[in-house]
Amino acid sequence: MTMDHKDHKQVTITTGPVYVAPFNAPSSSAINDRIVVTLKNPTHKKLQAQVTLALCPSPNPPVAVAGGTCTSNSVQTFEVLESETNLGFFKVDPMTCLRIEKTFDNDQLFDTVIRLTATGDFKICEDSCEPICGLLEISSVVGSSGTGDGRVQSAIPAEKTAFYQGYGGAPGVVLTDPQASVPYAEWVLCDTHCPCDSDSDSDSSSSSSDDDH
Repeated sequence: MTMDHKDHKQVTITTGPVYVAPFNAPSSSAINDRIVVTLKNPTHKKLQAQVTLALCPSPNPPVAVAGGTCTSNSVQTFEVLESETNLGFFKVDPMTCLRIEKTFDNDQLFDTVIRLTATGDFKICEDSCEPICGLLEISSVVGSSGTGDGRVQSAIPAEKTAFYQGYGGAPGVVLTDPQASVPYAEWVLCDTHCPCDSDSDSDSSSSSSDDDH
């Protein structure tokens, strides 16, 4: 019998907060302006997920909430309101990869903090409460699209400039920022109680009951 996504509990997982530096890590001149989220369905059944992007913009001009005047030994904090964007609800066909891409204009991704959240057909290990293979898998990368003001061109070898100029505007990123990329193994479970918590609680209860007799 073929199992449908409704036959198991959907879970919510997240990247947690990820800082996106003003410039792409491998290059001092390329701007991070695109995020690529990949959903992979390695099964023979149709699976689904809802993906949301939360973003705290750059505190520019910076406003110090605590710490006073900036000195070499000071500690500063910046409180920034978060905005949330629903990237969509996606049904992923069997044995396919689905790429979700969002490009930001006007340096909107410049010096920000992002957090991706996905609710859907993901499998969680009952022992470690970590995402594992078996159902949907998700990852995300941040990088430079190669479009816009062209500053990415100065970050690549001259002999490859023509290739990247022709590639500009195509899907994906020309340069990936590894510091702002999150592979599937690093996503974490958002649910209040881990699937294995109930087992632990029941074991504890059983032990307590046994001790009482």
